[in-house]
Amino acid sequence: MQYLEIEQAIKLLKNNKKNISFLDIRERKQYVYGFAFGSVNCPFSKFKYLIKELVPDLNTNLILIGVKNNNQTNQIQKILTKFRYCRSYIIKGDYKNWKKHKLPLWAGEYTFSKAFGEWIEITSNIKNLYAKELNKIHKKNHNYLQIDARPKKEFEKFSLPQSVQCSGGELPCYINNKENLKKNYIVHCAGRTRSIIAYQTLKDFDFENKKYVLNGGTQNWVLNGYDRKFKNKSKIKSTKINYKDDLKLANSVAKKFNIPSTQIESKQANSYNFQINSEIKNFKKIPGWKRVNATTLIQSTDKFISSTNTKVLIFSHIPSSAVFTVIWLRRMGYQAIWQKRNARNIKKNYKSTKPDPTYFFPRRHLGSKSDSKGYLNWEHSLIPTIKKWGCKNPWLSANQEDLSKVKHSIYKIYKNF
Repeated sequence: MQYLEIEQAIKLLKNNKKNISFLDIRERKQYVYGFAFGSVNCPFSKFKYLIKELVPDLNTNLILIGVKNNNQTNQIQKILTKFRYCRSYIIKGDYKNWKKHKLPLWAGEYTFSKAFGEWIEITSNIKNLYAKELNKIHKKNHNYLQIDARPKKEFEKFSLPQSVQCSGGELPCYINNKENLKKNYIVHCAGRTRSIIAYQTLKDFDFENKKYVLNGGTQNWVLNGYDRKFKNKSKIKSTKINYKDDLKLANSVAKKFNIPSTQIESKQANSYNFQINSEIKNFKKIPGWKRVNATTLIQSTDKFISSTNTKVLIFSHIPSSAVFTVIWLRRMGYQAIWQKRNARNIKKNYKSTKPDPTYFFPRRHLGSKSDSKGYLNWEHSLIPTIKKWGCKNPWLSANQEDLSKVKHSIYKIYKNF
């Protein structure tokens, strides 16, 4: 393990020809209140369990920050040597040195994905609907399909009156039937990111009906004095899948965005391999492929992916869900590929992914207006923060259709330092 001076670390972080994984090994509770831009949390207490999932390619350049002492250094070195990682570095002087050089710091949970969502809103010309307007719509006969774009488990805890549930990754399949195609759409989540993703997805898949995002989701609904609906029952499993129509739609949209795909049998263990989990139908799990909800992968990407240039193979039994995921990951700068078929067994073992405790404005979903307001203000601050670092275009515009060539934002940010 080699120590890097700050200047050497920045040189590596801005080199887009290198495959980089920037890991902060502090415990999550400390990490969320301030961390280096682009660093992914891999807590020391879970390091030996998470490292192979977060960094599948052993040739990746591992840059570590947040290392406390020599004892931690020695234990990490043993783990990396055991797993045969080739290139590992520790930033000399750690966060004290990072702050001294006034390098990018921000805070929060899944901040990379949250900032990306804000960027999409800016570049997508999203039409917002506000809580008072939605309340008026609820009092009339209307032709809106109001969709909570969060996973089933979250929806069933709480949502809004008149909402139906469909996680964003299955939205194209859900909408693409005669009954739902006659509707107009209002999408929401608990805050902002997943509803923004859902709205843009409706545009990406060429659903031309009227569409709106409920600004601020359930949090803003509560801030405006309205009540949420609790103990909901999702009916997503009643959705009928027309596989022929879905494949036709997926192929059309994949061609539109020029996304890469493969039908070659994947046997590589040095890539990320994700099987998109369906809430519409229970499909058989493929050994060696990590099963994950598509929307969860997009809105909390740094929980699953840390490397900037490692291949990310995406397979789903519902083709439009795979295309959805690849489009969004490529917009974020990841090397995502649609695995159209031949997703075979791979020799990988995954730990079950448990939800992280909420430390950042922790009472925002428990009815706390101060936490909800603070959280929404924080989300609004993310893009202005990036612009202060001198980066005007951290990601591709939502309106750009050619996604054949992409670059991770970590290279774009550190280019200015």
